[in-house]
Amino acid sequence: MIRLVKYLLYVLFLPVWWLQILVPRKNDIWVFGAWHGHRYSDNSRSLFLYVKKNHPEIKPIWLTRNKKVVEQVRADGGIAFLANSRQGIWHSLIAKNIFVSCVKNDVNPLFINGANWIQLWHGSPAKKIGRDDKFSNANSFFQKGIVDNFFPFASEYNYHKIVSNASFFSPILASAFGVPQDRIIETGSPRNDVFKSLIENPFNTNLRDKFPNCKILYYLPTFRGTKAVNSIFGLADYDPKKVDTFLEQQNLVLVSKAHYIDNKIDKIDTTQERLVHLADEDVIDINEMLKDADLLITDYSSIYFDYLLTEKPVIFAAFDLAEYIGGNRELPFKYEEVVAGPIVKNWLELFNSLKAIFNNENYKPLIKEKNLLFNKYHDDQNSKRVFDKISY
Repeated sequence: MIRLVKYLLYVLFLPVWWLQILVPRKNDIWVFGAWHGHRYSDNSRSLFLYVKKNHPEIKPIWLTRNKKVVEQVRADGGIAFLANSRQGIWHSLIAKNIFVSCVKNDVNPLFINGANWIQLWHGSPAKKIGRDDKFSNANSFFQKGIVDNFFPFASEYNYHKIVSNASFFSPILASAFGVPQDRIIETGSPRNDVFKSLIENPFNTNLRDKFPNCKILYYLPTFRGTKAVNSIFGLADYDPKKVDTFLEQQNLVLVSKAHYIDNKIDKIDTTQERLVHLADEDVIDINEMLKDADLLITDYSSIYFDYLLTEKPVIFAAFDLAEYIGGNRELPFKYEEVVAGPIVKNWLELFNSLKAIFNNENYKPLIKEKNLLFNKYHDDQNSKRVFDKISY
């Protein structure tokens, strides 16, 4: 019923949508948003900051639905408005380029007709998305026959440009977003520029000061759409005391952060000094912290492809691979063929892998091979390449 009412209102809105093409767009106004308008993060934030710093001829505007984000951007020296405010609507109407990292609702999708819509996305596709995701309604008659044809502002399959990290992912992205492959631009993700920064994140510096000569591990799982176990902390053999003892014996610190959508790890209470669970409010850009880690533990998250740029070891906690593929998301490739590290199913296997991996050189050639395959660029010029592609 709610969807029916929404689309009836969309019908009434259509004349306003088509009249927008009469409003002149300004080449020097660019609008940015991320994560349904609720966060100041991801590729949108990285490109926004790059433009603000390096191109005074461009006026970057951040749109959000969160007043705290407005304050956050302004404290960062940027310009931000609520997406549905008069200023938000006005800048949506006159901006030449609109940048999102998730969906058009990252900004104000109702007032962007006549602009260029650029999908920066939030990582290389580690799982099937969009048109290729059989668990979504992207291929339903309603979506393809009605929404895509009559309500372009509500469709996610008509972007003018989509950013890719490598030629390996370009056809996957084109298929997922239902666009010709010439709309895919292989520039690298703006948020990955930070991996070349030599400045250590203060959070990691404090950990190294507290635990001299320690190895810092980051555990970053992807989200799951089911109520089943969503992380290694829900496994049957998880024993907080054993984990604490192991981390101390091996001089390790384990930092975990749940996916923004599946934000459950944050709820774990712990008094273990060497086990740190980060909440969403603790993190603006996880890559700014992850770049300093000594090892990544993940499962089916695209963060793996980003972390390859460090050429440091990765362990894959794929404890529910069959269940995940069968009930959450299919993968666009065979999992075992793309990973570059040991696959573990429980804590015992994780302990054994951690004991061996830092003294094992065998993973390095495979890491390098996968890095070359999944990341076309290995510098800090991704934001510049995106800017150049869009500007000229």
